[in-house]
Amino acid sequence: MDDREKKFWLIMLVVMLVVTAMAVGSSFFSSFSSSNINVPADKNNLKDFSSNWKNGEGIIMNVNGMINTDRNFSEEEPLIITKTEKFAAEGESIYLHSRNLVINIYCDDVLLHKTIDSGIIKGVPGFDNYILSEVPGSGSKEIKLEIYRTKYSGGAGVGTFVIGPEERIINNVLLTSFLPVVTGVLFITIGAALIIFGIFTRKRLDSWLSSVFYGLFLLFISLGIMFDTPSAHLLLNNIIYVENSQRIFLSASLPAFLMFIDTFFVSEHVYPVKIISSLSALGFLVIVILAMAGVTTFIDIGFYYLVFAAVCGCITVEELFVFMIKTHCSGTPRKRRDYVSVYIFIACVLTDIIIYLGTPAGNNDLLFSCLGLYVISGFTLVSRFTELLDMVKLGVQAGKIGKIAFTDANTGIGNVAAFKSAFDDFESKKYTYRYIGIVQFDVNNLKVINDSKGHEAGDLLIKTAANIINKSFGTIGTCYRTGGDEFVALFSGDHAPIEFEDAINKFNRAIDKFNANQDRPFDLRIAHGVAYYQNDKTTNTTLKEIHKIADERMYNNKRALKARYAKTPEEAVVR
Repeated sequence: MDDREKKFWLIMLVVMLVVTAMAVGSSFFSSFSSSNINVPADKNNLKDFSSNWKNGEGIIMNVNGMINTDRNFSEEEPLIITKTEKFAAEGESIYLHSRNLVINIYCDDVLLHKTIDSGIIKGVPGFDNYILSEVPGSGSKEIKLEIYRTKYSGGAGVGTFVIGPEERIINNVLLTSFLPVVTGVLFITIGAALIIFGIFTRKRLDSWLSSVFYGLFLLFISLGIMFDTPSAHLLLNNIIYVENSQRIFLSASLPAFLMFIDTFFVSEHVYPVKIISSLSALGFLVIVILAMAGVTTFIDIGFYYLVFAAVCGCITVEELFVFMIKTHCSGTPRKRRDYVSVYIFIACVLTDIIIYLGTPAGNNDLLFSCLGLYVISGFTLVSRFTELLDMVKLGVQAGKIGKIAFTDANTGIGNVAAFKSAFDDFESKKYTYRYIGIVQFDVNNLKVINDSKGHEAGDLLIKTAANIINKSFGTIGTCYRTGGDEFVALFSGDHAPIEFEDAINKFNRAIDKFNANQDRPFDLRIAHGVAYYQNDKTTNTTLKEIHKIADERMYNNKRALKARYAKTPEEAVVR
């Protein structure tokens, strides 16, 4: 990751932190009241209350399912239906779940529940309304419903309509909310842990940003899932607040997910992914600002943002698929399963969308999205845990290298013994890597500087070269001094050639900067040669053979440097 890309992701991280603050702030922008739920001790079974209703024409009808969309039931001309029912002596409650409908409930012409106040609910696209109202008194009661649709009336209908003791109703609601609530609590915890993990490993793991973005994604989508439950509607008792919060958090999860995809999977410069992930985050900020300024409501404009974000998601999925094909799923089983888990999650979300559009008021509660979240999070956490173990392993190895037997006394980096140990380890496990890179280095003119300026200058030359090599290649692998003026860097990874290009650019810039200093004690020239073991092309080749190729390429580079910069015949000699 070069400096410009680091700056870009730093900016996007700041943007996502602003998104987080605005998402949470927007959720609490509308105040909410607590639900006044009295729980009686009776635990009788619930009774279906959806059949045998009469409309104004005396026609018997069932309100369960799709409301007739051929008629335009409006506030001025609502569907009015009535039903007489005998209620238990201790009183019972009515529980009703509808979608895209305004339903006002009367008992003996006394208003029990009013869905809207000041007409605000009429603009809610796809809202779910959960009603729990206690019927006063006992005996025979006439229940009247006034029903009309919102302006987004497609798929309007009633899902659940029962009567019974309030405790039994609440227990049933909690049971239907069990999976999304447990999922929400679990992944909020995991999301917070991933954010903390990413922050604390930012200096050790290049992929720390993907941990932070995935943690934010889990926080947002978990809150969105929890606000989508009947329990949230009944406990908070404010349909506008709950529906607003649900859309805010689900919308905010989209840019976080796109940035996770970019930072976790796409290591090449795939600019469409970076552009659309940036636009999705900035778009979210714009619509929240407009909503908080009173220009529009988030519920109205959020629908269009979700469409925009869905288009961004499709482009990201397409780019991810192309990148997956181009890199052969990154060449390792771990990466293949990570790719597959993303597509499983996307398929689960699409399934929930199809169910939502196909059933007017089903109690799906993002069931498939929850299951998809378990799949993608399981595989992603395995990857994160593997990286954590690797980090611990590297720490143990660093401790071993710190011992005198594995450390070059003059430069502080690994010596020949450390190199041989690491080399043998790579050889025995080479089939688990897609790439293993070997870079051979040779410092020019050590003998000339020793003879002309003394051994102290020669020691300084070696230390300077080791420092530059280690700073450039130590971030992608491990560096060793294997001879008087010889060094080797070993590194591995799914995208090792790309990482090498970044490291060699840093290496060349550091040498140029040193040689540009007018007070330099000598000119610094370091020849290098690189060769790769590649799982799908050089499987049967030994690392010793790869090392030999790197050594030959280093000598070719050494000859070129000698011919270009030699000031005396002695300096032009290749030893």
